[in-house]
Amino acid sequence: MTEKRDINKMSYEERMDELNEILTLLDDSETPIDRLAADTKRGVALINSLKADLKAVEIEVKNAFADLDTPDKVSEGDEGN
Repeated sequence: MTEKRDINKMSYEERMDELNEILTLLDDSETPIDRLAADTKRGVALINSLKADLKAVEIEVKNAFADLDTPDKVSEGDEGN
């Protein structure tokens, strides 16, 4: 596995790639137990980070759609037009 980078400085795609790499290693029965423990901890940290990003995007999307449901305010000069 590559050197561990700061999760907060990684893109979503980079974190997903690393998580997939960890999952592959966890499936390998020949991976040393010490590495399994460290990889599991890293995987949990990656999952939590990815979930936080997804939650933030979900809120942004809901807010964007809420803006669509808000009636446009008519400016004072445009009321009769």
